[in-house]
Amino acid sequence: MAHLIRRLLFIVRQDRPELYASLRRTFRGDDTVEVVRDRRQVDWRGARRAAAATAAREHRATERRKSPELDRQLRSRGYAVVGVTAPGPPFPISEAPGGTSLQ
Repeated sequence: MAHLIRRLLFIVRQDRPELYASLRRTFRGDDTVEVVRDRRQVDWRGARRAAAATAAREHRATERRKSPELDRQLRSRGYAVVGVTAPGPPFPISEAPGGTSLQ
């Protein structure tokens, strides 16, 4: 059975405030789309985290998101799009805002 997407979540890198603002303006008033900033502390230029970070903090950060595809999208585009399923009357992917598939 295919999952139906009820909402789209745009996750925008912290270092892309202009993209975040643009997406917020574009989808203002659309209750099927939410735009948020990536809250993880990551240096997207590839530098390693500071040596002072504790092992517990590292473990939590690793556990929080285990989606290589999401990380790839954030690195390459500056944002990622996630389809969110939720109870209630969903709409098929073909009727999602923008009419595009999430693949």
